[in-house]
Amino acid sequence: MWGVLLDVGGVFLVPSRGRLVQELGDLVGDRDDALFDRAHFHGMHALDEANVTGNEDWRVYLHAYLSSLGVPEDRLEQAIDALAPLWRGPSVDLWRRILSESTAGLRALSDADLRLGIVSNSDGRVEEELIRGKICQVGAGHGVPVLTVIDSTVVGVAKPDPAIFRFALPALGLDPSDVVYVGDSVKYDVRSAEAAGMTAVHFDPFGVCDGQDHSHVASVGEVLLHV
Repeated sequence: MWGVLLDVGGVFLVPSRGRLVQELGDLVGDRDDALFDRAHFHGMHALDEANVTGNEDWRVYLHAYLSSLGVPEDRLEQAIDALAPLWRGPSVDLWRRILSESTAGLRALSDADLRLGIVSNSDGRVEEELIRGKICQVGAGHGVPVLTVIDSTVVGVAKPDPAIFRFALPALGLDPSDVVYVGDSVKYDVRSAEAAGMTAVHFDPFGVCDGQDHSHVASVGEVLLHV
C-alpha cells in the first residue's frame, strides 16, 4: 500500500490573474491565464535557486514571476511594491485559481486506492480553501476524500522543516518510505520530503526546472508512475 501527500499552493492553487490585474492594470492585463500559471513556476524556480529565506523570499519570487510576464526591468520594483499588500494578506484573497487538471489527477489517485493527504505551508485557511474549491476534504464531501489536511500555521511547523510530516503520517498509517510527497518547490518540498524519508516528486508542469537529482511530474495523475 502506498500513500501520497500533496502540497496545495502551486499544485492545486496558483495566484489569481484577476487579482493581479486589479493591482497592476495594463502592465499585465493583456496576458492570458496560461501565462500567469507558468509565471508561478518561474517564481518558484527563482526561489529554489536563490540563497534567501524569510521576509525576502517573496520579492525574489515576484521578480521572476513578473519578469516572465514581460514586465520591463525598470518597472519591476514598482510593481513588486504595489503587490506587497496583496502578498502579505490572507491567502484566500490571492490563491484563487484552481488547476483543474490537478483536481482530476487527485481523483485518479483516489480511484487507485492510494492513501491521500495534504501538507501545506499556509496561513491557517488551507482546509477552508480546499473545501471552497471542491478540491478535497477529510471524509465525504464535494471534493476528493483525503485522510488528513495539515496546515503549517495550525501545527506550528513549516517546510522545509521535515517535522511537519510527522503530523500527517499517522493518518496514512504508513512508513515514510511508502509515501510520495508532491510539491512545486525543490527547496521547500523535495528536500524536506527526502529528509523525512519519503519519495519526493517535483510538480513542474511547464518544465521550468532542469534539476537532474530528483523526479518531476507534469501532472498530478503522473504520480501513479511513482507508486
